[in-house]
Formats: sequence, C-alpha cells, structure tokens
Amino acid sequence: MELNSALTNKFDVSGDYARKLVQRAVEDGVLHSSHPITFGKNQYVYLRPGELLTLPRIKEITQKYRPPVYRLLEAMDLNEGIISYYEGLKVTASPLKASSTKADSLDEIFGYLKRQGFVKERTDRSGIRYILYDSPSLENEEEMELMNYHRARMVTDCIFLPDIMRWLRRVNIVDNHKVIYRNKTTPAIGANQNNLVWDAYAYTKTTGLNPVLAAKANAIDKMTLVAIDVVIARPYSQVDLDGFLSRIQINLHSVSEGTRKVIPIIVYKEIPELVLNRSRALGFMSFDLGSIFGTNIYSVIERLNLIKVNDLTLKDDALTASVEGTLDLIRNSGQEDSLRDLRGVLFEYLLYPLVRTLYGNAQIEQGKTLSMTKQDGSKEYYEYDFIIKSSTPKEILIIELKGYSSTSRIPIGDHNTHNTLRWFFRRTLPFAAKVLDKEVKDSGSVIKGCFITSASFFDDGKEFLDKMNQSGHKPKNLDSYYDGDGLINLLKGNDFIKIKQIIEKFYIKSDIKDQI
Repeated sequence: MELNSALTNKFDVSGDYARKLVQRAVEDGVLHSSHPITFGKNQYVYLRPGELLTLPRIKEITQKYRPPVYRLLEAMDLNEGIISYYEGLKVTASPLKASSTKADSLDEIFGYLKRQGFVKERTDRSGIRYILYDSPSLENEEEMELMNYHRARMVTDCIFLPDIMRWLRRVNIVDNHKVIYRNKTTPAIGANQNNLVWDAYAYTKTTGLNPVLAAKANAIDKMTLVAIDVVIARPYSQVDLDGFLSRIQINLHSVSEGTRKVIPIIVYKEIPELVLNRSRALGFMSFDLGSIFGTNIYSVIERLNLIKVNDLTLKDDALTASVEGTLDLIRNSGQEDSLRDLRGVLFEYLLYPLVRTLYGNAQIEQGKTLSMTKQDGSKEYYEYDFIIKSSTPKEILIIELKGYSSTSRIPIGDHNTHNTLRWFFRRTLPFAAKVLDKEVKDSGSVIKGCFITSASFFDDGKEFLDKMNQSGHKPKNLDSYYDGDGLINLLKGNDFIKIKQIIEKFYIKSDIKDQI
C-alpha cells in the first residue's frame, strides 16, 4: 500500500498502473516479494535483490500491519526468546477454534513465522507446548532448561489466582455464581470463555446504578462478565495490555443484538507507569499484588521462584528452610487467611521429603494431572498432589494433601463436592484407577489411596475413614488417612523433627480457621 501510494503520488499514475509497475519490477528481478507471506490484507513486502526479511524488519512491519504477530515476537523477546502456546493465545488474542472472526489463529501466525525459519515448537515433559526462536546455537539441554524455567514462571502467575479470586469476592467485585481460573498444576490451560482464553473470569452483580437490581440479577445474562489478566513473574507489558484489550473487544463484539457488559481487571507485581496509565484510560481496573496482600508478598514471590525453578531438586534441608521462610513472611504480613491456598501449596512442599523417604526407590510425580476423553469428546481431568509408583510394595499410591489449620474440619461430603473425603475416595481416586488401569495390569500393581491433612474430621468422616482403612484402599506402609495429630506422629516416627515443628507452628497451632 505504501509503495503503491508513493508511485501514485510521485508519478501521478493510477493505483492500478502503480500495481502493474510493482508487478513488472518483481518479474524483472528489480524487486523480490514476500509472497506468499502477506502483511495485512493482500499486502506484501518488497525488497531489493539480496535483501533479507530479517526478524527486526518483520517486527517493524507487523507492528503496524499485523499487530498480533508483532505482539507474539515482542512477548518472546521479553521472555528470553520463549513463550508458551497458552500465553501466545493470550497475547495474540487468537481464538481457540476456527470461527467466523477475522482474527488470525495462533497456528497460522506460528506457521508463517516457522516458514521464514524464525521459530520452532517444542514440548516439555509435562506436555506443555512452547514457541522458541529457532536458534542453531541452542542445544537440547539448554532448550529443556529454558522450558523448565519458563514453566516455573507460569506457575508463579497461577499460584496466587485462588487467593486473588477470594479477595475479589470479599470486596464484592465478583460474585460466587461462577468463578473459573487457571490452575497451578495445569498452567497451560486457561479459562475458556467465548472461544478465547483468560487467566480467570467470573461474574458480578455489582454494576452501580442499573435497570436490573443486583438482588434480581440471578442469571448469567443479567450479570456483568469480569475478565482477569494476571502477570506476576515479570513486569506487565504493553503487549500484555494490547492482547487483553483485543480479547475484550472480540468478546464485546461477539453478540448479534445488544451489547455485552465486561469489567476488565489487571493484577500485576510490576508495571511501567505508561502502561498503567493507558490501562486506566481504557477504563480497566488494575491492582498491584502488594495492595492486595501487603508488601511482604514480593519477598514471598522471590522465595517461591527459588523453589519452583529448582523444582524439588533442592536438598531437603534447603527446601524446608525456604518453605519455612515463606510461611514466616506470610504470617508477619498478617495475610495467613488471605493466602490460604498458597499455604496449602507450601504444605505440599513440606511433605515431599517425608514421601521421598518413605518411598525412596519409587517414581514420585507431584502435581500430576490425569485426563480421559469422554464419549461426547470433552475431557475430564483431575490433579493429584502425589502419585507414587512403587515396586516394593507393588502399588500405585495416590496421596491427597490438605494443608489447613488444625481448627478446621474436613467434611465427609459426597462425590460431587470438592474438598471433601468422598470427593477423593469416591471420585478422583476411582478416576485415577481408570486412567492408570493398563499400567496397573502391566506392572502387577494395585491402586491405593491416602488422605493426609493438618486439619481434623467430623465424627461421620472418621467413621468413613476407618472403613477405608480396613478396605483395599489402604497402602501397605501407611494408613488410609492422617489428621493433624496423626501427621505429627508420622513425622516424629520418621525423625522429621524440623518439618514437624514447622507444621505445628504454622498449621497445627495456627489461629486461622480455614473455610472448607
């Protein structure tokens, strides 16, 4: 378009004639075209002979003519040359599935860049897809290290989401009706709404003066969608904001009649002042993580990054000390109640040395997700704190951990109610047995289950658990369940005195009563 316009203005020729001149220049070798790669609607880049379409030049061109491509490349530059496929969907505002929208899909953008030799795709051990710059100097081990480091940063972005959503409910910004968010165990799976991915979304009745009274806004279509974008592991950037804005705009324009109501919210640890001001000018709400959880949260994040980057390769003493220091920071900031989900995550890390000692020769998988495709094509999946595959004894042990205060009681519930005993023993444990059925048969193992908590149980729960302890669910070397007192005795009996003291200090003797 710019070349045609220049020819038209300089030589006073028509647009059609200018296009013919460009076509002849290409045929005669005076110029060469980027065909079949386009930049915008049927627009090509023309270069002199010998000139190459370099990455900096592509960024310069796409910033104006194909912003999603530019945002992907800029995001990769901000992340040491790597981005997960999930984050790519966010920043390019690409639809999850092909649709009538004119938006480019991420696969189309990736294919375009791959054909130019600029990027490649890799998958880590967790099955997470990444887009990396195609650098011949990058060895396989370096690629794996880069992916592991980036996954740790993704987990950091997810790990605060349950506590952020709880805070948003407490201050009446979102409603309890439907709250969906990314999970730390599956950081590459976002909240799918309207064929787009979000870090989290919910609904609210809190819309100020409104023809529909909040008390009567009981249906989703009468509520306002709250879309949430969270970046904690690095500064929130302009391309993050632009990608979020593009998804909001697509969502707003996706109805044939009327208008959608959306409240966009950004949660960040750091953000340039210019980006923050632009978000406010757009009418977005924005929250510094420190304003939600106190300034000690920044030190908590640093410690969490240390734990996640090392991914349980820290020696037991170093891991325990790092977790204890993090719990101290949370307590000193007065945020034990607000960060209860984070305390639960740290509880899992505390018990890893115990599990590793009890099953020293076994394969131990932490934070594993098991999935199964249902008949209707949808996927059912659950996350598991520990899956232990042992040859002596021959069993696959599923461990569920709940790091609550000892004043809390876990209900017996039913197989449809989260965070209950029957949810584990009647739903997620049988599901794991189905998914692992072939492995169980091939190895001659049996599926076992164990529920460990620092909290306590109601009487009907104790009766239920005692029955589990007499059933085939009981592991050979453990009981089927441990409450706070039982856990302390288990730690003491295996000489984990330091971990016992930490759990007593921050969980057993905690004044916080967790709502389950």
